[in-house]
Amino acid sequence: MPKTVLTAEQIRQEVHQRILQGQPGARDQVGISVRLPRAHPVDADERNWDMDEPGHPGYDAYVGRVIEEARREFFLSDAAERDETIGDSFAHS
Repeated sequence: MPKTVLTAEQIRQEVHQRILQGQPGARDQVGISVRLPRAHPVDADERNWDMDEPGHPGYDAYVGRVIEEARREFFLSDAAERDETIGDSFAHS
């Protein structure tokens, strides 16, 4: 199944939305935040990114499942790596 190519911000937003929609009571958790995905070389399962779980008690297992589902569905665009490189060059200039 072909994956949908998204930017890091698009993946973050999609994961955040899925967390809020799928877990009862998640909308009541004002502090739920989702980190940007980190690019890595394509692995055996054709995934090229990972994401740190935000660490909210009672939601860790659910959030982990949402992230894994998104990793199977979305491919992080090369633009994310270029943006990170450009951002690093500005930060160090």
